[in-house]
Amino acid sequence: MKKLITLATLVLTFATAHAELAASHRASVEKLITVLQVQKQFEASLVAGFESGLGTSSDQIKALPQEQQDKFAKAIKKVKDTLLEMMSWEKMKPDLIEAYGKNFSEKEATDIIAHMETPTGQMLVTKQAGMVGDVMTLTQEKMKVIMPKVMQIMQEEMSK
Repeated sequence: MKKLITLATLVLTFATAHAELAASHRASVEKLITVLQVQKQFEASLVAGFESGLGTSSDQIKALPQEQQDKFAKAIKKVKDTLLEMMSWEKMKPDLIEAYGKNFSEKEATDIIAHMETPTGQMLVTKQAGMVGDVMTLTQEKMKVIMPKVMQIMQEEMSK
């Protein structure tokens, strides 16, 4: 039993040490997320995703009495503010650096940076960031059509 515990401890120790990025790798990943404008895209996606999720029920909200709509709007603002606070860039950046570092070697990060710093690379990054809203709008429109079917399936399955 002691051998098993010792082995498990060693595995966890090495796994944790392996998960930490070397300083040069971390620096490359930090530059990569800067060049890719990950912060801008993350923040835009966070807000757009939240608002898109609300969009599927906007007709139901509009059907409420004005007093209830006002209360709902106030609650949604609090929820949005809380979401933005709890998932702020400062709080998410270390985890994102680890995720990028896990998925891109230092050399891969450096190679991508070289490409993305070109005018064409920066054009791609800028256009991608601007497309977040368009993609969320498309998704929201599709969900308006899909959700009634989803709800029908759920009701049918729940009534069995």
